[in-house]
Amino acid sequence: MKPMLRPLLFEERAREGEYVDQKRFDMRHVSARLRELEREYGVSYDPDCPVPGDPSLAKSVYEAGLVFAEETGLLLVDENRVARFSGDEIREAVRLAPRELLLGRGRDARRLRARRPGDRDKPFIFAGLAGTPTPLEVFYATALSYAREPLVDAIDHGSVNEVFGVKVKSGAPSEALAGIEELRAVRKAVEDAGRPGMHILGAESSVTATASLAAMAAGLLGEGDAQLLPILNEMKTDYSQLTKALVGAMRGVHGAALIDPVVGGFARGPAGSSITAVAETVLSLLAYDASYFLIHPVHITRQATTTPECLWVEAVVGQANTSLGLPLVADVWPANGAGAPELLYEVAANTVAAVASGLNLLGPTPTAGTAPHGTGLEARLMAEVAVKTARDGLKPGDACEAVKELYGRYRGSLEKPSPGKPFTELYDARRVAPRSEWLEAYRRVRAELADMGLVE
Repeated sequence: MKPMLRPLLFEERAREGEYVDQKRFDMRHVSARLRELEREYGVSYDPDCPVPGDPSLAKSVYEAGLVFAEETGLLLVDENRVARFSGDEIREAVRLAPRELLLGRGRDARRLRARRPGDRDKPFIFAGLAGTPTPLEVFYATALSYAREPLVDAIDHGSVNEVFGVKVKSGAPSEALAGIEELRAVRKAVEDAGRPGMHILGAESSVTATASLAAMAAGLLGEGDAQLLPILNEMKTDYSQLTKALVGAMRGVHGAALIDPVVGGFARGPAGSSITAVAETVLSLLAYDASYFLIHPVHITRQATTTPECLWVEAVVGQANTSLGLPLVADVWPANGAGAPELLYEVAANTVAAVASGLNLLGPTPTAGTAPHGTGLEARLMAEVAVKTARDGLKPGDACEAVKELYGRYRGSLEKPSPGKPFTELYDARRVAPRSEWLEAYRRVRAELADMGLVE
């Protein structure tokens, strides 16, 4: 069977697979088995270092992840049946997967590649509000603020939850129109930024398959672009994701698999979540024929990726990719919003941890994706820190102290994060340029980071 028809193969296998009640799947197939694998492979979380530098730990996470993927498989929730794949099938899918992708078109095309810990090449930078509900009134201007940043390689922007006064409903015409309006605004933004061929990861408004399919049908999401394909928490998928994957593959639209284990949920703590992330990554190849993979551990109470637990998961999974060799991207989701200096420290800490561990970057998405209080200026800082971290060849163990120091500067804010300020209070919306107050805050924090050797 052709690789693009993998979603169809998955459907067939799931429909013939074992029937498992979801509660039993969560408790016994996922959580209980993860507890055993943590013990069998000696995977444990060290709270004293959010960026561990032990290659044997990463190897153990990789090996445990492959076993977990083979034994547990993915539950197709529409049927309550499990699709499983042999170890040989999993390893073959990983072997055949591309290590490098040319994303975008013409002079705006950029290469997204599998990195390694300490890699000196510039990481690929996605920027934008990444699914955050964003009003159409500011959708274009916010997207333009990211597209204008020269170090940004691709755009992944917000979602639309209201169209012409109508709240978006899953699977309804409103969802279809949300996908179309989202892509229209992003397309205009990259064109007006002088980067019409820039890679777009789009249809963030696609709660079901409806918005993605509508955007593809309208010609707004096409060959060389990408759509988001989440693995549902935990180790699950549904017909909507499989349908998007199949149609997208046939249209030349890349699948960006969202790997988002809940740290403190059925994936257990950081150790179990890292094993789950590896398993979900390889299974997204077999279910979706995904092109690249967004590593996004979600803290069960604080949501943000900037907690020590989530930084550890991203770092360990990035280092486990030495064995996988896939194009992995770390999501950067700070707890605070733009306008709060703490956000900038979060961005810096997450960036150093991820890049030193061999990951590319996506974000920074403010307020953990709850409010559209973000601007291109934070993406500029993220990219600047990423470039310096890579240029210095910073390795995981050497990054640990810097990340701990940065964490100390925002730790107190995680309990009650600042929502920051709306885009129009931080940027001149007409010129799409930062206002002086936010620009000065960026410059102050940037100077501190320069003193730490984290930016030029």
